[in-house]
Amino acid sequence: MLAHHVYAESLPVVEDSVQLEPVVVTASHTPKSLKDVPVVTRLISRQDIRMADATNIQDLLTQMIPGLEFGFAMTQETSLHMSGFGGNAILFLVDGERMAGETMDNVDYNRMNLDNVGRIEMVKGASSALYGSNAVGGVVNIISRENLEPWTANANTRFSTFGQEWRNGVNFSFNKAKWNSQTSFQHTKIDPVDLPKPHSSEEIAIELMKKAQGLPYDESVFEDNSDISRLHGQKTYNVKQRLTWRASDRLTITGRGGYFFRTSERDTHDYHFNGYSAGMKGRYAWEQDRELELSYAFDQYDKANFLPSGARTHDHDYTNRQHVAHALFTQSLGRNSLLLGADYMSDYLTTYQFLDNTSHRQDNIDGYAQFDWNITDQLNVVGSIRYDYFSASSNKALTERLALVYKLPWMTLRANYASGFRAPTLKEMYMHFDMGNMGYMLIGNPELEPEKSHNFNVAIDRTQRIRKGGVLDGSYSVMLMGYCNLFDKRITTIGHPYEDLPGALYVNEDGVNVWGVDLCLGYVMDCGLSLRYNYSWLHETGNVIFSQFSQPRSHSMTWSMAYAHRFSRHYALDAAISGRSLGKPQSGDTDVDQGYTIWKLMLQHHLWRGIHLNTAIDNIFNFKPRAYYFSSPLTTGTAVSVGLSVDIDRLCP
Repeated sequence: MLAHHVYAESLPVVEDSVQLEPVVVTASHTPKSLKDVPVVTRLISRQDIRMADATNIQDLLTQMIPGLEFGFAMTQETSLHMSGFGGNAILFLVDGERMAGETMDNVDYNRMNLDNVGRIEMVKGASSALYGSNAVGGVVNIISRENLEPWTANANTRFSTFGQEWRNGVNFSFNKAKWNSQTSFQHTKIDPVDLPKPHSSEEIAIELMKKAQGLPYDESVFEDNSDISRLHGQKTYNVKQRLTWRASDRLTITGRGGYFFRTSERDTHDYHFNGYSAGMKGRYAWEQDRELELSYAFDQYDKANFLPSGARTHDHDYTNRQHVAHALFTQSLGRNSLLLGADYMSDYLTTYQFLDNTSHRQDNIDGYAQFDWNITDQLNVVGSIRYDYFSASSNKALTERLALVYKLPWMTLRANYASGFRAPTLKEMYMHFDMGNMGYMLIGNPELEPEKSHNFNVAIDRTQRIRKGGVLDGSYSVMLMGYCNLFDKRITTIGHPYEDLPGALYVNEDGVNVWGVDLCLGYVMDCGLSLRYNYSWLHETGNVIFSQFSQPRSHSMTWSMAYAHRFSRHYALDAAISGRSLGKPQSGDTDVDQGYTIWKLMLQHHLWRGIHLNTAIDNIFNFKPRAYYFSSPLTTGTAVSVGLSVDIDRLCP
């Protein structure tokens, strides 16, 4: 199989020796062949998603991408660290649309179920010239699958021994005449998990005996360094519907809607999270060289706390509501193309964490342009520029990107400069909150300036077919990228008294400089065997402690060996053994923070007429942290999962 990927780790495990060139949209806002895109782009295919046996987006990305780690913040909400950036600096999109709401500076990753995902595209580094605020450190775009069959139906279930987790899903689609419909439903249930203590009762008893006898003993045995002793249970429901009408060869209209519900079960109360989304998009092509896209998107995210009695702890906890109108025009100019776009976003937030339980609103207006210049068959240059204005803070931002790709006979060179920014959120500007009712105030600052970043990267890659005796026998891929991120005006908090109470005030501080190297190797043989290895090194300087940069790890890697083979008409096997390894954090408590390595084995059995049986063993070598802290792997040891997926349409030919 020829692997046309900028990042070699996205090589899928398939039996076909010929694959069409994949097309991506995130890096340039328009469809572009992955081998031609000038910005280093990571593509995770649907086959990769299946082989990872991932329950959610967190599991998938940590298995596939080195330098990326999910952990916990306070109240056990998920936080992200990627290449030196926190979650609020990485823009997550679903089919190119933003999501409302944040919890501890991160969106709710549980909303991104993988049941009907066709592919995931990721651009590391600043991307604000096309995507605006929050694209300081990168963009992750989750793109739904397009079914072209007359109809499909799938039911699936999965059980894992870790947390006695159940995941159940149903997907249905039809494609008839001018109509295409995609419907998906997913439900998950996870029981609470009690995490083991750093030291057993036997170890403690032995050290107590030594102490009583006056012998040397280990005082650390009596200390529990864990930040977390119990993982809360939770339930989720996620429903999505998308309907496309091909009105003519030139006009396509798509409508979508979705509902998400999650409950996090605590000892004294439950947290309820609701997400509502809807939108409509129209695309009209006058000719093959000219196209206009207009869209409207609505997204709302609510949070509420409930006591065991069913009563709410506050009259209103949190509601974030976003309305986004979008226009995009593209014009081909011979070998070149011009893109013009504009957006309007209304961002509304109400929460009891504001003074007097009030609400605030901010409007964002932007305009941007991009010119794609194909100078020769070998050299392509893309330039982008964008202007943003934010009403509440009167902040303005001008961002740019210049990227080029040059193709030599034996390798491809890419170079990129991009600036990024993140506007202060309504929470950061207006929060007035007694955290935990402990007399410690968090105070917003309307005078905050946007965070800014400057990203430079250079990459070389080579993809080569392998032939033996004139017959295609596979391919290999190599990619090496070096990058530098200069991050300034970072928004953080500093100690600041409020009246007679201690507290913290949001301010702009000096930023962080990040240097890094990514290496990706892939090898695929026509017999169905594939190998991949990915390594990431980064180094940070600046104010990195007690911020969203609190757990940078200098070294991380992922790897896998996979094999796919059809043994008979009614049985095929996909097998993969994979792993990830993360070094010690650059800073922190070295007695607690530690590096770790975790391996996973996955077997996918394809049986008669669309019946698929998945079995997996996670954490094969039974790794357990010395203590459980917010960014340690939250594993209690080896876990086993079993899943069943049935393609109902294949059972009813």
